[in-house]
Amino acid sequence: MFALRPVAPAVYWAQRDDVLILTIQVEDIDRDKNRKVTLNEKSLSFSGKGGAENKDYHCDIKFFKEVNVEDSKYNATARGLKFLIKKKEKGPYWTRLTEDKVKLHWLRTDFSYWKDEDDSDDEDQQRDANLEKLMAQMGESGGGLGDGDAPSMDDLDDEKDSDDEELPDLE
Repeated sequence: MFALRPVAPAVYWAQRDDVLILTIQVEDIDRDKNRKVTLNEKSLSFSGKGGAENKDYHCDIKFFKEVNVEDSKYNATARGLKFLIKKKEKGPYWTRLTEDKVKLHWLRTDFSYWKDEDDSDDEDQQRDANLEKLMAQMGESGGGLGDGDAPSMDDLDDEKDSDDEELPDLE
C-alpha cells in the first residue's frame, strides 16, 4: 500500500493596509489536535487532517512582504482556520499575496472581505470596524498564534451571503 500525498486546501485571502485576512478551508480541522501551523515573517505553512474522508492537507505560502508574527492571530473552527495576519509595514496594498507571480489553483480572493484600497463607502467602514473589534477581542483573551484558546471568530460570518438566499421551486 502507498501513502497518498497531501492535498492543497482552498485558501481565501483579502487585505487592508495593515492586515491580511486568510481562511484555510478544511472541514472539521478544529478536531485535528495534530494540525501544524507555522507562521514566520516571510511565510505560512499548514498541515492537518480534515473533511469527511479525513484527508491530509498541506500548503505553504511565501508572502509578498514581511508580516508581524507576534501581532497575528488565528482560530480553528469546524469550517477551517481563520487568520488575521498583521503586515510588518502599514501602507499601500500588496499587489499580490505571494512572493512569486505564479497562479496557485487553490488560492482565491475572498470577496466577502475584499476592499479596494480606494473604496470608502459605509459598508466597507462597517467591515473595518468588525475587523478592529475582532482584533481587540483576540488581544484581550490572550489568544495568540498557535494558541488553541483563540476566541470565536463567528462574527466574521454575520453577513448574509447571496448563497444563503432560498432558491425558487422548480416547475
